[in-house]
Amino acid sequence: MFARFVYMAAIGLLVSFPPSAGAGEREVRLDVVSLPLGDVVQTLSFMSGIPVTTVGTLSGKVEHWSVRESGAKAFVKLGDASNLFVAYDGSRIIIAPKQEVSTVVLDRGDRSWKTEQNAIRALFPLLPDDALREDPASGLVLVRGPSVFTKAVEDVLSRQEADSIKVIKGGQLEILTTNNGA
Repeated sequence: MFARFVYMAAIGLLVSFPPSAGAGEREVRLDVVSLPLGDVVQTLSFMSGIPVTTVGTLSGKVEHWSVRESGAKAFVKLGDASNLFVAYDGSRIIIAPKQEVSTVVLDRGDRSWKTEQNAIRALFPLLPDDALREDPASGLVLVRGPSVFTKAVEDVLSRQEADSIKVIKGGQLEILTTNNGA
């Protein structure tokens, strides 16, 4: 218990919290010798100020890993090192073991892929490269991720052409239209 306290105190010394930086912009510096994956996620959440939604069970250990990135990018680096799905919606991180994610096939309708991709990227500015794939010939979209992510993407793709999506980022309301002209 004392060793954990000393470790957490050392982490506190490594954190830089610029007073004007938002949670996603705080620089996180962390050196891990050996910790359970769940503890590393909680520590990154605390240090960055970004809440985390964990889907599934985070098992395993993180060993000999270090990061020095802005908050959300620190989670992406952890995801790359630990085989995790990591997406950021501007206010929280969605994290899940890649072996526990599913693939959903959706029809994008007659809207352009670029329009749909822009709407999805507005909701999730940071997501894995393999999370979205489109088959241009059939108009089908493959969405890979945990259910909370695939459901959000499905909601975007199922909107009517004239619909708009309201996104709150950093306390500001942003309205995105999902028609072909957007």
